[in-house]
Amino acid sequence: MQKHSRRWMVIASLCCATLATSTQASDKFPSRPIRLIVASSAGSEPDILGRLVALHMSPDLGQPIVVDNKPGAGGLIGVAAVASAVADGYTIGLVPQATLALSPQLLTKKLFDPLTDITPLGLLSVSGNALMVSAKSPVKTYADLVAQAKARPGKMSFGSWGEGSPGHISGEIMKKASGLDMQHVPYKASSEAMMGMLGGEVDAIFGGWGQASTQVKAGKARVIAVTSPQRAAVFPDAPTFKELGISFGLNSWYGLIGPKNLPAPVLKRLEDSMQKAAQHPDVVARLTALGMQPQSSTAAQMSERLRTDHAIWGKKITEVGVQPR
Repeated sequence: MQKHSRRWMVIASLCCATLATSTQASDKFPSRPIRLIVASSAGSEPDILGRLVALHMSPDLGQPIVVDNKPGAGGLIGVAAVASAVADGYTIGLVPQATLALSPQLLTKKLFDPLTDITPLGLLSVSGNALMVSAKSPVKTYADLVAQAKARPGKMSFGSWGEGSPGHISGEIMKKASGLDMQHVPYKASSEAMMGMLGGEVDAIFGGWGQASTQVKAGKARVIAVTSPQRAAVFPDAPTFKELGISFGLNSWYGLIGPKNLPAPVLKRLEDSMQKAAQHPDVVARLTALGMQPQSSTAAQMSERLRTDHAIWGKKITEVGVQPR
């Protein structure tokens, strides 16, 4: 009996020691550089945002934050790398809404489960997608686009940054709601889709607000509608699809994530630092200039937003009949 008692005392002591060590490690976090995976290529909108946030989180955390670009598969490769990382807070990721709420639902072979395999840390900004045409196009309004598409069934086209991308699904929603027969032309990247539209390869494209704002300011593109529930401050004259009688009901957003099961003290430290960075005047000014709306949130708020948007995108995918691949 005494032998068993001593054995349980030893086990209990080891458990307490392990817990104490884990708590001490969390209390000292971070004690070395942090890796920030950006699920996009260098120079892209997410990359600019990631480096900007890293620049302002680093002094607060007292450690360098090294940006690691991992593009591919619409951002899924980058998120999968975060999901498979050790849950110690030293690997985090910056991702757009679609990479978590939309893209995983279009794969038959799942790389990760966005609702269980990652830890949301908080939102950084919200934006939306814009339906654009070339400034040289005779299309001035959405009504013009509808009229021309119906006058030439199957002849007009819209581009996006890939099969199953938000731009693709947005186009399918538009086609179904307005009864349009338009061809979808997928490109490998949003920049390629933009060049395709400006070069006359496609009649219109869906693209992010930041990308659209740059081309509109340069006088090369015209925004004729936005997918967000409210009008975009950067395109005040462009109606929402809701105003046009088409339901999208979604804002795009960018947020930070970590692997699942992050220790509570580590999660709190990263959450607080991210919120400070997102609210910094320099970050707010830069995001506004890029056509994005700064909006920080708690980890819990991002988690709830992800679940809501995941359900909405799932419904939209079913409605337009896009099949997982």
